[in-house]
Parts: sequence; C-alpha cells; structure tokens
Amino acid sequence: MYATIHPYRRPAPAGTDPVRAVLAGAEPAGAVVVEHQEGDEGTVVALWPDGTDVPAGSRVYSLVDRLDGVAAGRSPLFAQLTWLNGAGDPAVAQAAERGGRERIHPAIRDVDGLVAALVFRSPDDRIVVVGLATGLETHAEVQDRIVRTQLLPGEDASLLPGADRVEVGRVLRADVPAEVRS
Repeated sequence: MYATIHPYRRPAPAGTDPVRAVLAGAEPAGAVVVEHQEGDEGTVVALWPDGTDVPAGSRVYSLVDRLDGVAAGRSPLFAQLTWLNGAGDPAVAQAAERGGRERIHPAIRDVDGLVAALVFRSPDDRIVVVGLATGLETHAEVQDRIVRTQLLPGEDASLLPGADRVEVGRVLRADVPAEVRS
C-alpha cells in the first residue's frame, strides 16, 4: 500500500469532497481526511494499491509498519499526522523505524482509544505517521508514553531528533482499504 499527502484549505465549499478537490479526479483506493485543529488547513492522506496510480509530481510513501490499537475496527474521530526526517537521512529513517517497532509499539499498543498507527516512508527516507484514535486524549496519552520510554540498547539519541511537524485534527473521512488494516 502507498500514500500521497495533500494539504487543502478549509472550509471546503459546501458539497465539495476534499479528496476529489486535491486529487483532480484521480481515484485512490482509500483516504484519511483530517481537518487540522489549528489554522485553516486540512490534510488528505490518499491511499493507493501501488505506486503507479498516484498523481504526477506527488511524493509517494510506502507503508512500512502498522499497529492496530485496542480500538481497531472502530471509526476514528481524531488523527495525528507526524512528519519525521525532513532531511531524508537514511540512518535517521532506519533508527525511527527500529524505535517504532521495538520501543514505541510495545509502549502504546494498549492505549485506550487507539485505532491504528500507520507508518509510511518515501524513497528519499522521509516518514509520515498517521495515528488514528477515538478521542483527543488518546493522542495525548500516546505522546506521554512515547516520551517516557527508555532508549533500547544500541539506540543512538542523535539519530532520533523528533518530529519535524505534527498536526492534530478531526477525522472527516477514514476509508482505509483492507490491505492496510489486515
């Protein structure tokens, strides 16, 4: 599964689907549409079965990890989008993936209200994490648990600089294809 990320201005005109507006007629297999809490923007995370269907000029991310939370199967009401490794350093991307799987997943998997965390990585080593939850307090609890985790043996703190950008908002649409959920 692949993703492309598209910002949009909100509010969209009445009756306008943000997915159709930002993708100019391209039909993704699914999408997560997030209306940011701050500012007048939103984000469309378009999901594609392969990397060839995506709109021209889009950075393509492949799904590299997924965590189903205790609320898997429920409709997410809030999302947190986290951008990591904006410089595209392969060592930072590799360290982030290891830390996610081996340290963060065990720490957050039982957070009440966590629907899923989808981790996407681009060929130029940029990472976007899409966290889906049933409540805003879930995202706060996830963040609290992450900052309290101890580094793993061999983890280098200098390769874990933190998020470049974080957006939290209300989920307007969460249509995640089965191949991402299973």
